[in-house]
Amino acid sequence: KNTNKRTISPILYLIDINTHTNHHSGTPVLHLYANMVFELSTSPSSVATGNLSSFAAVRNKGIALDEFLTLLPDTIRKTRDGKTSMDVSEIGHRVDPIANLFQRLALRKDEWERYACFDSSKHYTRNLVSTDNENFTLLILCWNPGRASPIHDHPCDGCWMRVCEGSVREERYVNDTESDSLRRFSDRIFTEGELAYITDSMGYHKVGNPSRSIPSVTMHLYSPPFQSCKIWLDPNRASCPSQSCVCYHSKYGQRI
Repeated sequence: KNTNKRTISPILYLIDINTHTNHHSGTPVLHLYANMVFELSTSPSSVATGNLSSFAAVRNKGIALDEFLTLLPDTIRKTRDGKTSMDVSEIGHRVDPIANLFQRLALRKDEWERYACFDSSKHYTRNLVSTDNENFTLLILCWNPGRASPIHDHPCDGCWMRVCEGSVREERYVNDTESDSLRRFSDRIFTEGELAYITDSMGYHKVGNPSRSIPSVTMHLYSPPFQSCKIWLDPNRASCPSQSCVCYHSKYGQRI
């Protein structure tokens, strides 16, 4: 019997909200900003010796991208059909099977790098990683330094985002009908490994790279896929959004 075997299980989410766009289905998605708290089961001897490095090693282990994509459609269907619970009402007590699965994905650079296609002439690029055209779209977004998206909505059930490299700034907005403007109510920085989630009931947002010199890369999961979303170029004209069609800079690692 191997008494040194260690396992971790997610026991708590500390949550915040964000918005973004999906590449596989073209569907805007909800962004969940969640930090997981893990419980480590380990041998008494390792605890006694203060072997905390083993905790970090176990926590960093996760499922590969191929396995994630295999498990994802069924997880989405079960959540959508109510076969698994999803409680978004209480901060710190969220049960979200999709977020749980996304958090388990090991963001290995050798797996996502081939989808990360930058273009210095654009603010950011949207690169399709995978989609089943029914349940989800998975994208890699590459952000040039100092660049950002416009404010936009998410015409789908949810958008989940994780930072692969660098950092991103997310500014969230609510529609102030009295002044016909979008009022910013949240401004947050997300760093490598952090998870975010948003839906239109939580507000709209814009995402960008706060660094003036370092590019950043994020992975976005949208469910279900969508083909267009609303964008606001002027936050002082909330009633006059533009319509933006989903487009990709690359698909499955190949430039279009």
